Amino acid sequence: MLEMRIRNQMSDEALAPKIGKILQPSDVDVMLTGPSRVLKPDGSPLAVYLPGAISPELREEIVPTLQVLKGSYTNNRGLASGSERVQGASQRSYARQVDSAIVGSFEATGPKQYCRLTAWTGRETEKYRGLYPLFRRIAAVFHEHVPDRFAAQAKLAGETDTFWVVPGTPFTTITVNNTYPTGVHTDKGDLDAGFSTLAVFRKGEFKGGHLCFPQYRIGVDMQDGDVILMDAHEWHGNTQFDPEPERKPHGQLASDPGFERISVVCYYRTKMASCGSAKDEIERRRLLTEQRAQALVGE
Repeated sequence: MLEMRIRNQMSDEALAPKIGKILQPSDVDVMLTGPSRVLKPDGSPLAVYLPGAISPELREEIVPTLQVLKGSYTNNRGLASGSERVQGASQRSYARQVDSAIVGSFEATGPKQYCRLTAWTGRETEKYRGLYPLFRRIAAVFHEHVPDRFAAQAKLAGETDTFWVVPGTPFTTITVNNTYPTGVHTDKGDLDAGFSTLAVFRKGEFKGGHLCFPQYRIGVDMQDGDVILMDAHEWHGNTQFDPEPERKPHGQLASDPGFERISVVCYYRTKMASCGSAKDEIERRRLLTEQRAQALVGE
């Protein structure tokens, strides 16, 4: 495995115009093409790139389920959507719609002040469990190549109610993106002491869509079955696809582009450590619903 240590990085001032934007090929000086370990100037890991880490047999088994999630558009991806947020009719702002789904567990947020499984996970429990072999394979690669970060994440996962953790992994939550380039962003909500993992599944012919770390001018053209372990708290994003898919004004695909790139990001959401048991969280939801109903009728 190639090991390289970055000596220089772009200044925050030079990087600022790229934040939230889709990257260009000119934003990359070094493109990783084989197994690589990349260290930041301080010696800490930026990324470990592992081509072909997911076997063809496992890919064939799990990709149909990942494709079921296609069309799960959301307008709440912020900078990662590659667009400016606009103010809606309420106090909430919105970004361009992108094809991105969250599966697994999620902490108490907004009006849902209780921990829960995501909607798709609750509806499609068997399909979700069918993805466990993928998540366990990614966890094994994580453990092998970044063992100290894995240990920190596994420790917190071990202290979390088992209902919220993917069995045999240190992951609570998975984001599945389908054929959209992310704007330059950093990930929020995942464990600082841990590490993020990203697996790619692709079909058809296209160029671009490269994962890049613009502050370090490092990129990788991930192929079908590749995995990268990465510090997602560093700025990262993608280059545009070539050909660029035709999209509707709000961001949805206007037609089948003839290719597909699915990325699967597994992580531990830090606030899941505060969740009670499934029974506790169901009771919390029941009480919250009752309180709101009472407030509506003025009791």
